[in-house]
Amino acid sequence: MLRRMGPDELRRALKIGGIAVWLMIGAPILFAGSNSASRLAGWAAAYVAFLALFLLALRTRRLLPIAGQAVCVVALVLTLCDGFEGALLVLGALQLGGLVSRPRGLSWIAVQSAALAGAVAYHWTPRAALLLAPPYLAFQLLAFFVADVLAREARAREELRAAQARLAETTRLGERVRISRELHDALGHHLTALRLNLEAASRTADGRALEPVQAAQSIAQMLLTEVRAAVEELRDPERLDLGSALRALAEEMPRPRIHLSLPGSLPVDAGEGALIVLRCAQEIATNAARHAGAENLWLELSERDGRLELRARDDGRGADEVRAGNGLRGLRERVERAGGALTVETRPGAGFSVRATLPLPGAVS
Repeated sequence: MLRRMGPDELRRALKIGGIAVWLMIGAPILFAGSNSASRLAGWAAAYVAFLALFLLALRTRRLLPIAGQAVCVVALVLTLCDGFEGALLVLGALQLGGLVSRPRGLSWIAVQSAALAGAVAYHWTPRAALLLAPPYLAFQLLAFFVADVLAREARAREELRAAQARLAETTRLGERVRISRELHDALGHHLTALRLNLEAASRTADGRALEPVQAAQSIAQMLLTEVRAAVEELRDPERLDLGSALRALAEEMPRPRIHLSLPGSLPVDAGEGALIVLRCAQEIATNAARHAGAENLWLELSERDGRLELRARDDGRGADEVRAGNGLRGLRERVERAGGALTVETRPGAGFSVRATLPLPGAVS
């Protein structure tokens, strides 16, 4: 199959072909050797001006340089006519295709063809004009319609791609809303029921049974918080109030107790970086509750030099080395994919320390 050419490729082909036509039109005059110096100088000025205007029109896509080309062709014919100058008008018709409407393009071609006929009749005879002008008129019409069809096809392809992109985005947003609704209605409902039942169980349990019930209650509350955050992110992923989300996490987490340190103001529209920082805080809180045996967790959030930074430490039992589970491994991959960095440190009796940094949208690194 033939590969479709884009607008830039078409302009490049027109540029190369146009220069070749320009050279061929001028060759008979340049090598004739029988023209007076004054007439040849006037012809050469119009000849060079045509090329300059042709290149300018290709670069700017403006009508004035194309009109100037037609004037140069008439000047060439009036000065030293060899009968082939009409081919330069065909180049102008090619440039008009897709640039002006069809009625305007046809009117333009009619005017410059009439000007060519008048110049040929003045330089030679009306009979010569009748012989030369109609074929060049037909060539111009053919060139204009071919260029116009190609331009319309290119615009149609662009519109189709834009429509496909809009459809894909609409589908994606619709799916996000559907998932968020399912999370809220199904999973959120069951987690709320679980939390309420665990609260009732904690009031009746005593002795050794109380501690695991309270731990399960803490985990259920944390899961409910994460589901709510996921629903909010799915519904509006570009706007996340990170400070409010972290405060909600601290308030709804019974153990370990979360101590927050937040700057005076944080960007509401912090993009993916804010969401990843929130996910880091949630994973850190989950690990502190389930594995570290911590009573307190300190979270410090700051913004500097176009980056969000989260520092976390707990007073848990710590470990000899960091063993990355699925949660921590997934967070590290997500942070690094977003252009950030995640470090984790621990030692026995000193708890865990985590530092995550994420770039803000538009930040220059």
